[in-house]
Amino acid sequence: MVDASKEIRTALVLGGGGPVGISWMTGLVIGLREAGIDLGLAERIVGTSAGAVVGAVLASGGDPARLADPTAVDVPAFEVDLNLVNKIFTVLARRDQDRKSLIRQVGELAQSADTGDPAVHVKRMESLTGLTDWPDRDLRLTAVDIGTGEFQVWTREGAATLPEALASSTCVPGVFPPIPIQGHTYVDGGLRSGINADQAAGAELVVILEPLAHMFPRTPSDANLGGATEVSVVPDQAAIAAFGLDVFSPAALAPAYEAGVRQATDTAQRLRDLWPAD
Repeated sequence: MVDASKEIRTALVLGGGGPVGISWMTGLVIGLREAGIDLGLAERIVGTSAGAVVGAVLASGGDPARLADPTAVDVPAFEVDLNLVNKIFTVLARRDQDRKSLIRQVGELAQSADTGDPAVHVKRMESLTGLTDWPDRDLRLTAVDIGTGEFQVWTREGAATLPEALASSTCVPGVFPPIPIQGHTYVDGGLRSGINADQAAGAELVVILEPLAHMFPRTPSDANLGGATEVSVVPDQAAIAAFGLDVFSPAALAPAYEAGVRQATDTAQRLRDLWPAD
């Protein structure tokens, strides 16, 4: 029996994890479909960074197989300045200032980096997902405003086009250029939380795919699920070994995808009596 106090029955939360995280989540999604469980049936889909990409494809009814190897799609190449990325994460790890102040500092570093034209990253996300328009679904993609440090959740009613929302949510500072949208500039929603699970509050059942659970702890806000039943799926030890330390490594994409497919068997058993049938 559905709890009448809840707004919706099911929500799917997809976390950040770079191209390697996209491959792992794609493997899970495809493996679960083969087992008879379609995560795309979620009434609400919340995506952060890599999860925004997977979530947009699912919400739009697209074929997630196109994401199995993100490098196989004809998108502009990019380079990762590991020194700058490490510097940015060192700033974020500080505890002597509030989070919004740290995000603004990261924003200054990101804007000073030579990461190319924001329009190129917007086009990259459009090409990767094959999408230009928001789906008629409850899809929520997260970002942060680097000028104010404020959290931003994009929906089809918002100011961003879908490719813009995807570009901002996936804009890892120091890797991709911050994305300007109507007078503000945005970067990766993972700067607030790797999963932003509180955006699923109001659902009776919340399934969370968390590619980087072994690298980054959850934030206090992620516990604000309003009493929902939570099913969390994280990389097992074999998947962690397949990921390695570089979530942008092309060599890790196929092993990460295969790890996701393999983990789908156990995940299907956990969801069998909980997830709605097609």
